[in-house]
Amino acid sequence: MKDITQYHATQSDALEYQVKITLYTLLIFGCYAAYLGGVLTIWWMVGLTSVLVTRWMIAFHELMHLRGADELDLLTRLLPIPFAPFNIGYREYRNIHAGHHADTANEQDPDAFHILGGHLRALFGAITLHEQQLVRYIRCHGLSLELAVMLTLRLALFVSLLVIDPMAFLAWWLALRLTYIVNDFVFFHLVHYRGGKEGSFPILLPVWLRYPAILIYGIDVVYATMHHDIHHEQQLIAAKYLHRYAAEMVTNGRKR
Repeated sequence: MKDITQYHATQSDALEYQVKITLYTLLIFGCYAAYLGGVLTIWWMVGLTSVLVTRWMIAFHELMHLRGADELDLLTRLLPIPFAPFNIGYREYRNIHAGHHADTANEQDPDAFHILGGHLRALFGAITLHEQQLVRYIRCHGLSLELAVMLTLRLALFVSLLVIDPMAFLAWWLALRLTYIVNDFVFFHLVHYRGGKEGSFPILLPVWLRYPAILIYGIDVVYATMHHDIHHEQQLIAAKYLHRYAAEMVTNGRKR
């Protein structure tokens, strides 16, 4: 097998992810503004917002494996997209994700509440993810001054957007939240729980679905989902190269 470091994410990739997060954040808010201004219909707003949130989520995930909170700008650390009135930020998500990789799909996994216990329990965990994560994080780590300030800023943003136009905000917010729920259910439960067993599993999409999905959501989303087992085995491999490493495994007769 070739030198695996050729597939590792680089600091250039980290910069790319950070730029993408900023761009997608601005576009997500742009969808809301366009909907408020009558430029976008509700269906265009929902569709575009859903795609952008999905792309934002994978860029956020990839960046967490490369940079700590202190290496990022305030906007990225703040995590300004209002998935909930009270929502943790980059530093807390990265801390949780490190725990997820250290204790994947077992009772010590901080993400166990939306992975284990069958589809219905995991779905409830995905639906209540943001609220549960906040409570669980504070119980485990306490409420730091930084987290308190960030929570206040995010709450102020949430309320400000809500006051502008409550019904428009509700439609936009539901698009944000439902997209996150679906993506979380797939990216945590379906890739870590199969047939009553816990672990890390691939989701090998058929070609007819794979390429339209890549066109809409991008290669990072599709390959990180399809080859999530490899991601847990080799965390440093960039999502965009997971399919190449998977192909090498097949060539070299390695089973997954």
